[in-house]
Amino acid sequence: MKELKRLIVEAKPLYGLLAVIGLLSIINSVIWMTTPWLYRELVNFLTIHQLSKFFTQFVSATNPVLVLVWIVGIYSLLNLFSSVVDQLKYYLESITGVQAWALYMTKTMHKLHEFSVGYFEKKSPGWLRERIHGGAEQIYGISQSILVEILPMCINFAIAMVVLFKFNVELSLAFVIAAPLIVGVSIWRSKIMRYWEKKIRNQREKAGKTFFDNLYHYQLIKEFSQEDFEQAKLNKIYQRTVDLRRHQELFLRWTGILREIIYILSDLWVYGYGGYLVLTGKLSVGDLVLFIAYLSKVLDPLGRVLKIYDSLQLGMVSVKRLFDIWDRQDEINDLPNAQPLQVKSGKIEFKHVSFNYRRTKRQKTERIVFQNLNVTIQPKEVVALIGPSGAGKSTFVKLLLRFYDPTKGEVLIDGQDIKTVTQKSLRRQVASVMQDVAIFNNTISYNLKYGRPLARQTDIETTAKMANLYDFIMSLGQKFRTKLGERGVRLSGGERQRLAIARALLKNAPILVMDEATSALDTENEKKIQEAMWELIRGRTTIIVAHRLSTIMRADRIIVFDQKGRIIEQGKHTELMAKGGYYSRLFRMQGEFFAT
Repeated sequence: MKELKRLIVEAKPLYGLLAVIGLLSIINSVIWMTTPWLYRELVNFLTIHQLSKFFTQFVSATNPVLVLVWIVGIYSLLNLFSSVVDQLKYYLESITGVQAWALYMTKTMHKLHEFSVGYFEKKSPGWLRERIHGGAEQIYGISQSILVEILPMCINFAIAMVVLFKFNVELSLAFVIAAPLIVGVSIWRSKIMRYWEKKIRNQREKAGKTFFDNLYHYQLIKEFSQEDFEQAKLNKIYQRTVDLRRHQELFLRWTGILREIIYILSDLWVYGYGGYLVLTGKLSVGDLVLFIAYLSKVLDPLGRVLKIYDSLQLGMVSVKRLFDIWDRQDEINDLPNAQPLQVKSGKIEFKHVSFNYRRTKRQKTERIVFQNLNVTIQPKEVVALIGPSGAGKSTFVKLLLRFYDPTKGEVLIDGQDIKTVTQKSLRRQVASVMQDVAIFNNTISYNLKYGRPLARQTDIETTAKMANLYDFIMSLGQKFRTKLGERGVRLSGGERQRLAIARALLKNAPILVMDEATSALDTENEKKIQEAMWELIRGRTTIIVAHRLSTIMRADRIIVFDQKGRIIEQGKHTELMAKGGYYSRLFRMQGEFFAT
């Protein structure tokens, strides 16, 4: 019930259109309820040559042809008008459906944009897509059923009930007995159906995740010739889904037969006892036709309401899954009084910072990254972070960008705790090049300007030259208008990273972060862009995460982490080499490796 109330509230922007659709439905319902009276008039006139007092006000029963023309003419005009109303209603329903889909998808995307990076690291895009689209498609259908269909059906139901009991109470017993039985069977059936639907939705979400993974990692699958393995995995999920749907449908059909038996028994009573009343002269044929027509207009709305109830129970499984996303409270939120970050010098401080990745369903223990970490980066200082994989270098950057919050301690920029400022203002002040370069399936120009949409073309070209990307771009047929394909598939690894570097440089932020920014560059290209990089870096507070130590030799300070996220060395390149510690050994090992 709580979800139903919320559905009605969520449909508020569509109330105007839904009201018009509802009004048109009511008009058609009134027309629909008049047709049995026309059947009765026609049958009574043709069998016993009688008309009701209402019709005799307009036409004389002594002229059979004129009476026939009147009845058929009214029936035809009503049906024509009903058809016009129906077409207008269907048009508005179609438009409203698209608007509803856009409304719910917009709200969902807005909510997703509020989530931290940590949420998306745990959730598969395929899983999210299946859950979001399944819920958004169901919401409008359920809202439309509740707000548009049920009201006219209730009107039909009420009118028909009055007519039934007015004409013959004994015949009406068919409905009095059948209706509670039908409702009881339907409620029981819907509960079982919802149980099956939950299992089916789980399988579909699993299938969506696996299908998307196949699309995303298609090259890896081909490299290892795992097409058959992946296909078998998908087939297993699909077959499980089919089996669940088969069980659900078998149950649905058996209970559907049970409902039909109740309908048939009620019809037997009406036709049998009603026929007896006609034969004994207690009821006219027209009156029996009228009663049968109105009985169908009671049972039909009841059946449609129960179908809506069935659909509602199944649809609510998907809707609730979408509501779970809407209602999720993310761990990373702006404070109510959060202010924009003001960067004057660019000083960064990590004060007594501890951080651990929380338990998950798969990872039962917490992974501790930092404990009581203290680091101060002075304005415009270039600091390099090195250490073995898993030492926390990338986590350091994510904490600075507030993709995660420290378990304990503070991260400050110019004395401002980044928890107290807005996330957007924080990230606007930081230009970053991450290890996994994100590229849109759009033009080179679009990708370069993503951090600075209003950048001039001359600035774009200058930045491209500094990143040693300009000559490559100019060699392409469409130059800066060249589309790069999904995830930049048309670029090499080095070209993708040079584009990411150019994008960060164009953003022109006071703080610069480079996480393995040159890892995909060959030695020649790395040397070409390093001079330009260092010219730009000198005016900014810069953090460089690198495994290739040749990238960081000119850093003002190098911080060395061990496997447990502890600082074991720090200083300039020459100082660390003189110490003969971890950094010195690693540098010599890399020198020997690249020399060979």
